[in-house]
Amino acid sequence: MSQIRVGEFAEYLNAYPLDPNWMLRQEESGMNNTTRMVYSDGEKFVLRVYENHRNDAFIRTEHEILYELQRHQLSFEVPRPVLNHASDSVTIGSDGKLAALYRYINGNRPRPDFDSHISGLGYAAGELSLALAGLTLKPETFPQYKPYYELEEIHGSMSAEVLIGLCERSERLLKSREKLDGLQRAREQLAALRNHIAGLQPQWIHGDIVFTNAVAEGDRITGLLDFEFCTMDVRAMELAVALAEFPSEDEEEAFRRIELFCSGYGEAAKLTEEEVQLLPALIKIRMIDVWLHFAGRLFEGMDSEAIWHDQIERASFVCNWVDRWNEELVNLFRRHLIS
Repeated sequence: MSQIRVGEFAEYLNAYPLDPNWMLRQEESGMNNTTRMVYSDGEKFVLRVYENHRNDAFIRTEHEILYELQRHQLSFEVPRPVLNHASDSVTIGSDGKLAALYRYINGNRPRPDFDSHISGLGYAAGELSLALAGLTLKPETFPQYKPYYELEEIHGSMSAEVLIGLCERSERLLKSREKLDGLQRAREQLAALRNHIAGLQPQWIHGDIVFTNAVAEGDRITGLLDFEFCTMDVRAMELAVALAEFPSEDEEEAFRRIELFCSGYGEAAKLTEEEVQLLPALIKIRMIDVWLHFAGRLFEGMDSEAIWHDQIERASFVCNWVDRWNEELVNLFRRHLIS
């Protein structure tokens, strides 16, 4: 991510109807974008400068979905874009970078060790899935990202040869070669399921519902954030992305948390038997996608080897965990997710 000096933020913020004495603070920021909190006339906003692309169509699709979700009576908030002086929700800097301003959603990040937050995030995910299925978008609004199951289209440049070459860069990565080979086999197996998965129920999905993309107050989930990667995918992928967070060495606790999340989701939305049977594969697709994404970042010189090493370790662990407990997971999913 490139560095932005404080003065450069003024170019974006002066485009909005804010108090001229606005204050800027760095309170949190993600890996893909630069985020700052903005205080103006007693109100709080979030400024996001998009670092991973300069295509405003991506942001306009995100904003169209957010505007439409405002029409739904959800139990939680979603980001509300602020219009600039040109009555546009996207601001273009002199260097071509894109930015957007959002109203701040009060609260803190939910905790993955709070039962109410786990089940509540599950319920919010199911509720959002139903809302996204019923969206009426403008005809010109179309997905900017490919669905997760198109692994080879998305990550085709990360061939086995390229991955091995990355692995050979250091002694530390070489020690993960066996796990890399296992992930490559899983990738090939999942690619063979592509047509089967593509036949599942399609709809818009958020694509990244995790604890760091949510807001809680007390026991309640009060907001879902970061709709940047919304796309058309299979409906069950929304749940798979979230479930990929839970596998751990403490298998009993991992299952307990998965059950809590699925019970919450199942109160709001249901899946079919075919979707439930493919959920373990979809969880692995999420992990393979993340692993290949960070391989690409290492290849482009955007990340350190340590970051990809951690992704290899986590993806390998989750894929093996899901394979080991496949039958038990499907039975758990059936209990909570099928009418």
